[in-house]
Amino acid sequence: MAKKIADYKYERVDLSKIIKYYDGAITKVKSADSAEKLAQIRDEVNAHYKKFVTQIQLAFVRHSLDVKDEFYSAEQDYYDENLPPVWAKSTEFNRALIESPFAVELEKIINPIIIRNIKASLRTMDEKIVDDCVEENKLVTEYDKLLASLSYPWEGKTVTLSEMHGFCKDADRAVRKKAFTVIGETLYAVQDKLDDIYDRMVKVRTCMAKKMGFNNFVEMGDLRIGHIGYGRKEIEVFRSSVLNDVVPVLKKLKEQLAKRLGLDKIHIYDNDNYIEGGNIDPEGNAEALFAAAQKMYDDMNPGLGKFFRDMCAAHAIDYVSREGKMGGGYAEMLYDYNQPFIFANFNGTMDDVGVLTHEFGHAYAFARASANDVDIDLFVGGMETAETHSMSMEALCNKYNGYFYGKRAAEATYQQIFDAFNFLPYGVTVDYFQQLVYENPDMTPVERRQLWSKLEGEFRPYVDMSDVPFISGGGRWQYQKHIYESPFYYIDYCLSTCLALQFGELAAVDFNDALNRYLGLVEAGGTKTIDDLAHDAGLKSPFDDGALKVAQKIEQHLEALQKEIK
Repeated sequence: MAKKIADYKYERVDLSKIIKYYDGAITKVKSADSAEKLAQIRDEVNAHYKKFVTQIQLAFVRHSLDVKDEFYSAEQDYYDENLPPVWAKSTEFNRALIESPFAVELEKIINPIIIRNIKASLRTMDEKIVDDCVEENKLVTEYDKLLASLSYPWEGKTVTLSEMHGFCKDADRAVRKKAFTVIGETLYAVQDKLDDIYDRMVKVRTCMAKKMGFNNFVEMGDLRIGHIGYGRKEIEVFRSSVLNDVVPVLKKLKEQLAKRLGLDKIHIYDNDNYIEGGNIDPEGNAEALFAAAQKMYDDMNPGLGKFFRDMCAAHAIDYVSREGKMGGGYAEMLYDYNQPFIFANFNGTMDDVGVLTHEFGHAYAFARASANDVDIDLFVGGMETAETHSMSMEALCNKYNGYFYGKRAAEATYQQIFDAFNFLPYGVTVDYFQQLVYENPDMTPVERRQLWSKLEGEFRPYVDMSDVPFISGGGRWQYQKHIYESPFYYIDYCLSTCLALQFGELAAVDFNDALNRYLGLVEAGGTKTIDDLAHDAGLKSPFDDGALKVAQKIEQHLEALQKEIK
């Protein structure tokens, strides 16, 4: 019988011992007499890293499942406060590797991307910013606890933000508007706290960037999140592609949709709805969705089917939304057990199918990287590559929408493609907002909200925000957790969406060909850059000219699906 994640033994990591271990490894590196010896020492350190970080991840997983659990809350606080010195010591170890007289030969033995990653890490971490990192970690936890502590009044009871997101996609327009209003009013009551936390975050991140020799946090943030081989120049090119190739098509599609729905224009509470009568929801309860997912993956590929079955046997998918549980969703890898874990909050909408496809894509990529013994410093690649694994899986699963939505499969496919396409302008808005905030760290909270409203007007001119409190004042970004927790991560969703949309259009023509290209990309893990992975799969890289000309094919595909729906 498969061992369940709940049965995994947790022991607090003695971080002082980890620091001593790194000190010993650094001494070994400095006395190494060959590149081969350096590689051996590094392998030993990485094996040790997997063991101790598994315990840290296990504590985080259990804390996220119940932020009110005092034991794991205390464990999270312990790591928040004491981990930065460990990462600083890890950086010292990497610096010793790079400064070794055998470093040039080492680069010939291991994947050169590893060296690029190490050099980036040396620019973003040092003992002199340890106190700043401790403060940053505490602020992220403070933000998470604030959001998790909020209760939203609904129909005589209180519900979570994740449940509210479900009401935001209700078929009844009045329900959607009410849901957005309740979210806005609830967050408005704590906006001062949200402003204060973010203001302190911007200041501490700016401080650490200047200590590390950067003009501001932007370049440091890109390097820290793993944007290797591209930066703001390439992201600006991509952002321009969204503005020039995607926004005009979306504007046209939204105008047509508003006409079909009998609306004067698309309001914020209409923006995620694509079907007359309201978005369709999957059929059946959670148990039925899991059964449908198992059937889908079995048919798609034997390896995928077995992996999903193993995940379920290990109880490695927690999907129930409940009080005290963090919002959102994620996939985590418990390295020492070779076990991925999926965290989710089902709300009865298409988002639930999204979890069983998106987070599953992450988890499967983790498992393949582990099975292929991909170096831990490469593993599933940068965030843009990791998100390609998940978002492309969503697109490929459209073939099986009948399993989840019955006779309304065409509507579900229309909904999924439109939703992914509709995401791009919002996604680049999130990224561009952060860039401008960190380039101008002395902005006031009011100025930040004004900036957000300005950018939304530029990238989402087809959406009216005027009649929802909090959001109409430019506050939508304050419950986009990535902005607080993982600065500059969000653009990776956009870059990966560019590839996922291409996989989706390929699958509509030849599914097996598209699936095989995808599986090949996943098997490569993080051993190649996003450019090379895309080109190897026969796709346009997000930074290629015309990468988003796929918008024209998507428009035609959606029009064809709309005729089928009628």
